[in-house]
Amino acid sequence: MKRYIVILFSVFLIVAVSCSKKSDSAGSSTPLVFTNLNASDSTMAVNGLISFSATASGDGLTYHWTASYGSFVGSGASVKWTVCHADNFTVTCEVKDANGNSASKTRIIRVHE
Repeated sequence: MKRYIVILFSVFLIVAVSCSKKSDSAGSSTPLVFTNLNASDSTMAVNGLISFSATASGDGLTYHWTASYGSFVGSGASVKWTVCHADNFTVTCEVKDANGNSASKTRIIRVHE
């Protein structure tokens, strides 16, 4: 009889331990927060350079820069941008985190002769 009680207790202990909740590392991730998109100026001369910097927090951030026209120098949270003709242009930064979340911000830049 003692042997059956020991076996029953052992089975109960194994089931209790295997059913205990483990901590979920995904639940402890930092949410994506895109705080600000800074531009060194809102106007520039043709072929000038404007610096942009994105301020964001989260896990495993990546930055993707686009513009309605022009070229970027650099990558990551800070870049420079230039364009070869006058007009109003949009510059957008999209930030993505390791969990697949994304956020974007846009600035309008006036380029003059």
